[in-house]
Amino acid sequence: MVLHNNMDYSAAQKTLAILPKCTGCLSLLGSLFIFQDVVIHKRPIDRVYYRIMLGLSCSDMIASTVNIFSTWPIPPDSGNFLASGTTATCTAQGFFNELGNLATPLYNTSLCAYYVLVIRQAWSEDRIRIRAERYMHAMPILIALTIAVLGLPFKLYNNSGWLCWIAKYPKGCSGSDCTRGVHADIFRWVHYAIIWSAIICVTVGMYLIYLKVKSFDRREAQEN
Repeated sequence: MVLHNNMDYSAAQKTLAILPKCTGCLSLLGSLFIFQDVVIHKRPIDRVYYRIMLGLSCSDMIASTVNIFSTWPIPPDSGNFLASGTTATCTAQGFFNELGNLATPLYNTSLCAYYVLVIRQAWSEDRIRIRAERYMHAMPILIALTIAVLGLPFKLYNNSGWLCWIAKYPKGCSGSDCTRGVHADIFRWVHYAIIWSAIICVTVGMYLIYLKVKSFDRREAQEN
C-alpha cells in the first residue's frame, strides 16, 4: 500500500482525484439502470433500438469505471494524490479509457442514425435490421477497439493528469527525450477528430429530424 501522508497536496490535486469518482459512480449507475432495464427486465431485445442502447450503456460503463479509478492506477512517483499503481495498471486504465470514451459517442451517432432512419426516412424495423444495424454496431466497436489497441505497442497510455490516457512520458518531454508516448500528439488529434465527427453527425441528424417534424406540423396546420 502506498502512503500519501508524506506529501502536501493542493486542493486542486485532491479535487481532480476525488471528484471523478463521484461523477463516475453517477454515470455508472445510469448505465447500469439502462442495462438492467434491457437485460433483466427483458425488454424486446429483438428490436434494433434496444440493442443499440445496450451497446451504448456497455461502452459508457467502461468509461465510467475508468473515471471511478481516477488516479489510483497512476504510479506513485507521479506525485498525484491517491496514485498507487504501476506502469501496467496505468496502461490498462488508458486502454479502457480510450475504448470507452470513443465507443460511447460513436454509439450515440448510431442511435441518432436510427432515429433519422425511423423518423425522416420512414424505414421499417426489419429494413433497419437487415440493411443498417450491422454498421451501427461495427462502427463504434471496431473504430474504438482499433485506436485503443494501437495505443499499446506505441506505449501511449501514461499519466495525463488525473488519470491515465494518451500522454508523453516523462511529462513535458519531446522527441527522443520521451521514453513512452512519443506519438501521443498524433493520436490525440485522431481521438478528437473522431469525437468531433460524431458530434457533427449527431447535430446534422437532429437538424434533419427537426426539419421533418416541422414539415409534419405545417402539413397538419394546413389541413386543419
